[in-house]
Amino acid sequence: MSFRKIGRIICATAISGLVIAAPVLSGCNTDHPRAKITVEFAGESYVLEYTLYRNMYPQTVQHFIELADNGFYDNTVIHNYQADKWYGGGYAYNDDETVGYSASYEEGTEAMLDYMEAVSKESAYAALAEEGKLTPSVYRNFINDNYSEPLNTLIGEFSNNQHKIENGALNKSFGCLSMFYTAKDVDGDWVYLDKQGSEKGVMGDYKYNCATSLFSVQVNTSTSSDSAYCIFGTLNNSDVLTSLTEAVSEASSDAGSTNFTKDVTMYVDNLDEFIEPQTNEVTYKLTMTPIIIRSVEITRY
Repeated sequence: MSFRKIGRIICATAISGLVIAAPVLSGCNTDHPRAKITVEFAGESYVLEYTLYRNMYPQTVQHFIELADNGFYDNTVIHNYQADKWYGGGYAYNDDETVGYSASYEEGTEAMLDYMEAVSKESAYAALAEEGKLTPSVYRNFINDNYSEPLNTLIGEFSNNQHKIENGALNKSFGCLSMFYTAKDVDGDWVYLDKQGSEKGVMGDYKYNCATSLFSVQVNTSTSSDSAYCIFGTLNNSDVLTSLTEAVSEASSDAGSTNFTKDVTMYVDNLDEFIEPQTNEVTYKLTMTPIIIRSVEITRY
């Protein structure tokens, strides 16, 4: 019998009857850390204040905090502008007059593609993981009761990935933060999850445990849940995000919708250990006036 078949049998056994509850916290960490995200648009700054839910999504919150504390999100850009969500966390902002964001946008799609490839933060993320600055939660192997070969990805704390919250699970409220991962053709590739509050050696499908640094901000109102992405933070000052979205909408109207956004198709996840480079293609919608994440600061742990 092959290792993969054995793994699937183990996984089925581990998943069967598994109930995930919020873990008990220890040390000086609080149930609800706070974060401050400063966004700049058209020369104006907007400070978004967040409550993070470590009590329900401990490993996602820890991962976000570690990235923020290492300055990873500072001076990045919203790289996919959609009607319901804005996506960030993967591309730096460069204001160089000849090869920067605005100059590349004006030059055209090919120049913007070159820009995006040049400012991708995939390598910077991998470097943080390799330097031990990110806490591992996903592993390739589990041998003799020990995890081995840590992967540079984050465990998925949502219901499609065995993470059940009995009461109070977060919904898609206006401004909420979610960790994001791109879809990959990796069905049936199992990994081992070092999950807080669970038995050791539980397995999960890699496609649900492959997030790195990407996140989304909900910009419409909703009360629905999300079974495939971890919502881990809620916005405290919705009026500020409302002002920002109104400013972006006004700029879009002034420029004309066809001019205000540009679609760029590119390869992503080129350092992913489970897929080949230059195989996972996505299309991003970029804005003529950049939506810049100037800083992400943890204000309470």
